[in-house]
Amino acid sequence: MDNNGLSFFAILFLAFLALSAALIVWMFLSLVRLGDERRQLIVGKACTFSFMGMAGYLLLRTLVFLLGEGRELLHPLITLMVAAYLFAGSLAWYRHKLGG
Repeated sequence: MDNNGLSFFAILFLAFLALSAALIVWMFLSLVRLGDERRQLIVGKACTFSFMGMAGYLLLRTLVFLLGEGRELLHPLITLMVAAYLFAGSLAWYRHKLGG
């Protein structure tokens, strides 16, 4: 029983890592790709929202670092994953809202 539960969570974790890696690659590729004016507007708005979200995330991490008991440093992979998820969510929202 314990072995099945462990393998299930290992598969979930690997799926999460694979999704995160795919979103990171997709984020960089969508930033490089050119398009028409509507696509540039959608990507620009998604970038702005992602930047605001990342600024808030970094502010919260700084406050936790300064005020918290543990002095954990900011892990670059987690920061990149947060940026990718914020960008993917905001890009999906603005594509839905602006019709892309």
